[in-house]
Amino acid sequence: MKYQPFVYGICMVLLVSALFTAGCTLSSGGTVTPTPVPRTVPAAIPSDTPIPATCGFTTCHGSDLACGTNAPEVCTMEYRIGDRCRQYAHCDTSGGSCTLVSSPKFTACKACAERCQVQAGPDSLAAMTCEEKC
Repeated sequence: MKYQPFVYGICMVLLVSALFTAGCTLSSGGTVTPTPVPRTVPAAIPSDTPIPATCGFTTCHGSDLACGTNAPEVCTMEYRIGDRCRQYAHCDTSGGSCTLVSSPKFTACKACAERCQVQAGPDSLAAMTCEEKC
């Protein structure tokens, strides 16, 4: 590497001249003209238009279901006997009102879960183990 210092020197000269040129072309000062940004106005909801209520289960847990427009927005993550059966029922608004629609699977599951709860007594773990088989 006989020419290493020479190559290093040329690279340094090129780097310094590039930095110097970039600094000289940078405009310092000048007049800055701010451009106003137009404000967006959200679309207004007419006051005579009712805000639609949500139709849903009025309880968060268990198999004693009812539907209404006062459905809770947030439920706890706990599990209670009968929660598994809720998958076989839903609330419907097709008739103009909020009504409960349950399938025969829901009825059978609810009866089985209630039977498990009675058989297990105060032992909630046994009740849940039994309910898994419903």
